[in-house]
Amino acid sequence: MSDAQQDQILEDFITQARSDPSLRDEIKAALNQDEIISIAQARGFSVDSLAILRKWSKHTDFSKPTWLGWFDD
Repeated sequence: MSDAQQDQILEDFITQARSDPSLRDEIKAALNQDEIISIAQARGFSVDSLAILRKWSKHTDFSKPTWLGWFDD
């Protein structure tokens, strides 16, 4: 799978998480990216660690909790 495809799958997962409070809470409770990947896979998203790293590397505001840069709260 290409990087672009992986990135899109991750974006789709993040979009779902932003609209699903229980999923967002599950992600926030995860201890590491491996747990996040497992959560994504359980919901049908084949996310890999490099896609997460690429997304994370674009985040620049570290003045508050980041949740990998996915959520504002």
